Amino acid sequence: MKTQTLTIIALGTAIIAALSPLAIPIGIVPVTLQTLAIGLVATVLKPRETFLSILLYLLLGFIGLPVFTGGASGIAVLFGPTGGFLVAFLLMGTFISWALHKVHYSPLPALIINIIGHLLMLVIGTMWLKYFTQVDWTIALKLGFTPFIIVEIVKAILVTVFGLALIRALSHTNKYFTN
Repeated sequence: MKTQTLTIIALGTAIIAALSPLAIPIGIVPVTLQTLAIGLVATVLKPRETFLSILLYLLLGFIGLPVFTGGASGIAVLFGPTGGFLVAFLLMGTFISWALHKVHYSPLPALIINIIGHLLMLVIGTMWLKYFTQVDWTIALKLGFTPFIIVEIVKAILVTVFGLALIRALSHTNKYFTN
C-alpha cells in the first residue's frame, strides 16, 4: 500500500477513536458518537480504506487501548452485550462506502444509503444483544433499537451533509477524493 493510503486509513481510525469515547448513557446501550464517526469515515473514504479503518479501530480496542465508548477496551467489550454494534460497524461502514461509490455520491441516494447503513447497524446490534442477554424480542428492541431510530437518522443526515461537503472540498486538493 502507498503511504497516502496508509495515512488515510490511520486518519479514519483516529476519527473513529476520537469520537467513540463520548457517550450519553441511557441504558445498556448508550448514545454515542461512534456511529457518526463510522458514517463520516464511510461517506468520505473508499470501501477498502473504510473497512480497514474500522477493522484497525476494533483491533486497537481489542488489544486494550481505551477507544470504545467511555474509554472501554478489551475482548469482553467486543464479545459483551453491545459487541454486536461494534462488529456491525464493519458491515455498516463498508456498505455505506460501497453503495455511495456506486451512486457517485448523489445527495438523495447518499442520504438513503446512510440511513439504511445506520439502521442495519441497529438491527445487527439488537440481534446480538437479544442473543447475548437471552431476553425476548420486545425487550431487545426496547434496549437496542427503538430508542435509537431517530438519533441514528439524524446522524445519517448530518453525516451525509458534512461528508459530501468534505468530499467536494477535498476533491480540489487530492485525487483520492474524486469519483
